[in-house]
Amino acid sequence: MRILSIIMIILFFSNKTVAQSDSLKVIDSTSVNRLDIHKKWYESRFAHESIVPVSLALGSVAIICIPGLKEDLQKTLRWNYNPATTGIYANLYEDQLRYVPSIAAYAISFCGVASRHPFIDKSVILAVSYIASDFIVYNGKMLTKSLRPPGRTYTGIQNIYSLPSQHTAMAFVAATFLDHELGYISPWISAGGYATATWVGIARIANNYHWTSDVLMGAAVGMLMTNATYWAYDGVMKFFPKRLTVSPIIDPNHTGLYFCYKL
Repeated sequence: MRILSIIMIILFFSNKTVAQSDSLKVIDSTSVNRLDIHKKWYESRFAHESIVPVSLALGSVAIICIPGLKEDLQKTLRWNYNPATTGIYANLYEDQLRYVPSIAAYAISFCGVASRHPFIDKSVILAVSYIASDFIVYNGKMLTKSLRPPGRTYTGIQNIYSLPSQHTAMAFVAATFLDHELGYISPWISAGGYATATWVGIARIANNYHWTSDVLMGAAVGMLMTNATYWAYDGVMKFFPKRLTVSPIIDPNHTGLYFCYKL
């Protein structure tokens, strides 16, 4: 529990720093490009947004490599699990809460608060982030073949493997999405999203569904894949400044996307 609490504090302050730096506005685009050219690699956006997920992934690997640590942590942190009555435990609502930050991002925008990207753009970003994270999670489980903590019965090949945690990955996709879109308003919005995602990870361990290492790796995957999607989107859109329009087409006979590029 202490480990995950410390992680949540690190996420809060690291994203507060990023949000403050993102709020700085530079009017001259030429000077921006010049600054990017002379910027050190460790000063780049990619490095800053990779620190936390890479640290979480390294923490997961460290727990796995230290003999006995994974099992000792599980005995301490599975507080909502009783081996004698595995079917009776408090509902910690991790199934529902993993999507709350992304739902909150749309709800706040619908209340009139502008997000960083238009509705269609951010929806595409969120969808790609979920798909990319789920792809990494599934193939990670098939590659590592790490079994879940003993004591529960699972069916299906994917369900018996645990590294990384899919619930945690999905929760941190949602939290990182909320941070990117509305974190500029207040660091407390980002903190709320990451606190919710952290609770999902805690619940997966408390219910004895995942090892601590699974949860840390799941958080790393969710954050990194979402950040990478934003990097890719921003990189592509540099070639189409205010010229590319994408909108849905929905009528009784046709469903699809409308693309318009102004020359």
